[in-house]
Amino acid sequence: MKGKKITAVVLGLMLFAVLFAGCGGGGRYELPDTPDTPGDKDSWLYHEGEYTIDWFVDLSYFSYPGSGRDEVSAKIKEMTGITINFISPVDDSGDMLQMMIAGETLPDLITIDAGSENVVKLAEEGYVWPIDTVASHWAPTLNERIEDDVRAYYEMDDGHLYGLPSLAYSEKYVTEDTRFDTNGGLLIRKDWYEWYIAQPDAKDITKPSGLLDAMSRVQAQFGNSVNLFTGLLLDQFTSTGNVSTIYLSQYFGAPYEDADGNYQDVMETPQYAEMLAWLNTLYREGLIRQSNLTATTDSIGGTISRGEAFVTTVAPQNYYYSYINAYNDGVEYVPLVLTNEAGEAPILQDLTGNGFLFTMMPKTGQHVESVIKLLDYLYSEEGQRLCMFGVEGDTWNWADEEHTMVKYTDKYLQMKKAGTLSGYGINCLTVLMNLAYLDPITSHEGDTAEEIYFDNLKRPLRPYSYSYKISWPKLDVSDPDYMTHVRNKTRMDARWAEYLPNIIRAESAEKSAEVFAETITAMNRAGREAYYEFYADAYAAQKERMGIVWGWPKNDPDYTVPTLRNPDGTFSNDPIPATGDPWYLLPMPE
Repeated sequence: MKGKKITAVVLGLMLFAVLFAGCGGGGRYELPDTPDTPGDKDSWLYHEGEYTIDWFVDLSYFSYPGSGRDEVSAKIKEMTGITINFISPVDDSGDMLQMMIAGETLPDLITIDAGSENVVKLAEEGYVWPIDTVASHWAPTLNERIEDDVRAYYEMDDGHLYGLPSLAYSEKYVTEDTRFDTNGGLLIRKDWYEWYIAQPDAKDITKPSGLLDAMSRVQAQFGNSVNLFTGLLLDQFTSTGNVSTIYLSQYFGAPYEDADGNYQDVMETPQYAEMLAWLNTLYREGLIRQSNLTATTDSIGGTISRGEAFVTTVAPQNYYYSYINAYNDGVEYVPLVLTNEAGEAPILQDLTGNGFLFTMMPKTGQHVESVIKLLDYLYSEEGQRLCMFGVEGDTWNWADEEHTMVKYTDKYLQMKKAGTLSGYGINCLTVLMNLAYLDPITSHEGDTAEEIYFDNLKRPLRPYSYSYKISWPKLDVSDPDYMTHVRNKTRMDARWAEYLPNIIRAESAEKSAEVFAETITAMNRAGREAYYEFYADAYAAQKERMGIVWGWPKNDPDYTVPTLRNPDGTFSNDPIPATGDPWYLLPMPE
């Protein structure tokens, strides 16, 4: 498909006046007057001297305790001359970053949320160097490595790039034939599912009406065998809504682009209304529990762990241990392809995006010439392999001459079995991680039965998985009404979160539709129509920049409908179309 879509930098509202009250970097800092580095080979091969730098990562949970002492750190020092001292805050309030900005004490490198307004403000206020300018002097090979679409997305109005993203899935690696896992997934309890489809009068479980029938009959058959039976388990309701409705709208095929190629709010589509009506029916039939509407992530995880849910529609990666606990207790979940009632194939959002974290070089940092070489090394495929797999020849080698897959050494496999890979430094330095490159070459040697089981929870859904990046376009922060739109988006989300539970638990289908209409009216009062006009302009501009005619996969003339492997929505071990990968990573463990 030609239309790969780009994750948005949806910039939130913040107290800019407080955070950026100082005069900023301005012209008080100058780049070193040292000779430029040649571009005939990788820049880090020209490194001189050894330095220790401070790197602030604005995530309270980030930790790399072995940095500077493990084998990966030693290799980084060997290649770049740099030892990294990581710093992270005690909480996620943003206070530590704010104090460093206000006191102009930012360290050598900072890594912040790629969607934060700080990305724009730090650049505009002159606190950070343009990465491309610094690289042009001392790491010209870095400028060659930065992918065109990544640069286009993060480039500021002045034409410069002020940082490097992590988890940015570039077109360089995401090809026509590449499929990644979905973000969310609809999973069904295997034993109850097998019981239902064995019934002589079982309905098509891939249709909403058939799945509803399955839930009702499984509840009648097995409901007394568990303390609390849940037909469909939704994720946590938050201050902005519920991600399960997003995932389900994709199963129901709600398009974010109309037939003319214009952006549209999926809430305006009949498929979205069908999805909400189905949820309301499930609630009225007792198949969505009332407690689910106020449940915490802990209680949702507990429901999964105990196997009390027949069907779950969450992001499984957020409940890893819950699914594993259920598996270890003999309860397996498997993926199911659900369509709308018309049987249209789902269009599921994959995990690709334009970035999670963003690493920038403050002007108050030291050793600029060496730090940019460090970034060049870590951003390179060589550096990516080091951070993910360890030292080549020690913990891994190439499995083939074409370098399409790694093969772990006995040392790696022994450390994995012992749980000591992090002590080596493997998969610890993730702040510049490029999974679009790493995922396809990652070996699953040594995976445990639990890991294989978990990988298989979403893997068979890949034929229905598409990048949604274009549906989150780069917004025009120079628009004079930009901050008004940001505030309106916050108000809209609040109205949606307020009304959504009432739509689901309405006493009748008619009342549910009425509350949904009231919700749209309330969101319109909060500025919804003006916001989506602004958003649609950004969508059109992004498509033009990327040379994309159609953003919605089904609008593309080259779109083909994936074939359901079996009438009941299950999968065989046949190859996935286009990739040749098996539906399941390995034979399901006994």
